[in-house]
Amino acid sequence: MGMKDELESILFLGGDENKVKDLAKFFSISLEDMLKLIEELKEDRKDTGICIEMDADLVYLVTNPKNGEIIHQYFEQEVKPRKLSAAAMETLSIIAYKQPITKREIEKIRGVGVDHIVQTLEERNLVRVCGYRDSIGRPKLYEVSNKFLGYMGISSLEELPEYRQIQEELDGRE
Repeated sequence: MGMKDELESILFLGGDENKVKDLAKFFSISLEDMLKLIEELKEDRKDTGICIEMDADLVYLVTNPKNGEIIHQYFEQEVKPRKLSAAAMETLSIIAYKQPITKREIEKIRGVGVDHIVQTLEERNLVRVCGYRDSIGRPKLYEVSNKFLGYMGISSLEELPEYRQIQEELDGRE
């Protein structure tokens, strides 16, 4: 069994708490070599049911978004995942359509604070920090995750309806 297989096993059992630097230290390799190993594993797994996801300094396994619909169908029949509040769905939609985006930019659009909502979305791994805005305070930039795609039952952001399409549907209801 090679280091890649061992790493994959650790990622499986470690959930979403696997720090890249800790993995490099454990395997006694440089951070750069660990990142290369993770990228190789990510490439190996890209066409399988389980993919490798990186978020800041964490690495973990996720379901392939291509399987989002079948996963949704399977779990829909047993136990529905806890639904998101309307405020959380609105915030999630803003992030999906405007990403990368800061909390302040989301708050400008919504007109209310979103600290708790964004924290909840992060805890549920529906959004992640994808970088930092190069401005005063270096605010975090957020984007949706592959888990978001699975939650929505889509395989890519291109499958999201366009704003005009949504507006037409809403106008048709009135």
